[in-house]
Amino acid sequence: MVKNTLLDLLDEYEEECLNAVKLIEGLKLEALTEEQIEDMLGELSASITHLKVHSEQMEKLIEEEL
Repeated sequence: MVKNTLLDLLDEYEEECLNAVKLIEGLKLEALTEEQIEDMLGELSASITHLKVHSEQMEKLIEEEL
């Protein structure tokens, strides 16, 4: 059985992945203002950083599970 900590982290990772995809798709829309693009890129940058940190934590927990 997978530990609750890992499952919680996987849930958070999934949510952040979906957020990143939403932002990427949003950037593909036409008629965005420069301000909207800058805001979305800032949010995407934060999301990517969050995913990187979560990836490192998950990797450690997965190694422990194995």
